[in-house]
Amino acid sequence: MFPDPQHITEIKPADLRGILKYVPKFQNHLFVIAVDGRVIEDPVFNGILLDIAVLRNLQIRVILVFGIGLQLRNLARELETGYSDLYGTGAVDAKTLSMATGAASKVSHLIMKGLSKLAIKCATTNSIRATQVGVIDGQDQQFRGKVDRVDSDNLKQLLDNQIVPVIGPIAFDREGESLRLNTDHLAAEVAIASAASKILFLTSHLGLISAGRFHRALETEALERLYRDRKEALEPALQGKCRYALHALKNGTSRVHILNGLEAESLLKELFSSVGVGTLFYNNEYQKIRWARPADAQALFDLTRGATESEELARRSLREIEEGIGRYFLYEIDGYILACGCLIGYPESRTFEVASLTVKPGQTGKGLGTKLVKFAEETAAKRGGKRLIALSTQTFPFFTQKCGFGKGSIDDLPLERAEILLSSRRNSKVLIKDL
Repeated sequence: MFPDPQHITEIKPADLRGILKYVPKFQNHLFVIAVDGRVIEDPVFNGILLDIAVLRNLQIRVILVFGIGLQLRNLARELETGYSDLYGTGAVDAKTLSMATGAASKVSHLIMKGLSKLAIKCATTNSIRATQVGVIDGQDQQFRGKVDRVDSDNLKQLLDNQIVPVIGPIAFDREGESLRLNTDHLAAEVAIASAASKILFLTSHLGLISAGRFHRALETEALERLYRDRKEALEPALQGKCRYALHALKNGTSRVHILNGLEAESLLKELFSSVGVGTLFYNNEYQKIRWARPADAQALFDLTRGATESEELARRSLREIEEGIGRYFLYEIDGYILACGCLIGYPESRTFEVASLTVKPGQTGKGLGTKLVKFAEETAAKRGGKRLIALSTQTFPFFTQKCGFGKGSIDDLPLERAEILLSSRRNSKVLIKDL
């Protein structure tokens, strides 16, 4: 039973605003979505097809690549026979190739049927040309193949006509003979050839877990080190995804995601939230601290408003933020502002103040505040500052315990700042750190 769009849970206005931040960034981008056979077999896959329909309606292009590991195992069980390989990572004999071809045909039909019910045009394609892997470590891999060529022009033509290409792990060689491909390898090669900005691996795993630690995001070099040093400790399925994620990242793909496709709405949650639900591998600067621009003023006002209402921060109007925008710095992930601060200089006393330090609710406890304070320290020192001050009514333990500030008094403040504090009657505590 495929989902009826009319029965989708109503989107809250706040959620919709969050989603709309990303739509202009993603429009006309191409995403390669690679779905493991285990996910396709689960009822939640119907929701994934609906999510793909949502992406298409937002003018995001999609190529769907699918796996058949579980389907191949089930088919072998039904036929009461064995197989030489499930995932296209080992030698593939003729019997296994035959079963894999049958499994791929059934899965392709299922996907086409589901997308058609959602009025999404789609097509299977022979845009992939394969070649035999050959002999590895003395063993003939037989009908195991690898991608030889991707007809990107053919894929582009389909995409330009609003058609979702559906690509399975069976491809033909130059002579028209069938070969079995690994889905992760296939997705990476398709993404590279078609200049996709993202690969999303939908698996039965939460993301990348190594040595008991869940990795929310890893830059390419960090992923390469982890893969080199701890590859053997990773589950085999994640080994392959890390391997081909690195290959894609080094050849033009900006980001690769691994997420749990068995979790309802995980695809949209991963794409349309600042942190996501899975693991992100990124090639360019994904998270950074930067100075604010005039266009950020409203976002900074919205971010700090909650803290001013609870009297954690001194109240500042939108106009005040706009007039002092050059003093604000912010922490963003993928263009989404999660925290901010303000650096105010008092040149005569060679003192700087870190003010308006705010972390978005739900993002506390992740070290964002300490990173912003560190940025303020380094910037103040580069500008010739000898002392960094902060004034706080409620967050002074953060400054003393996490950031190494000491307790001061109003006498330690520059004269003009002391006058402002006295007139505000906020009775803020003074915190000081030598640079």
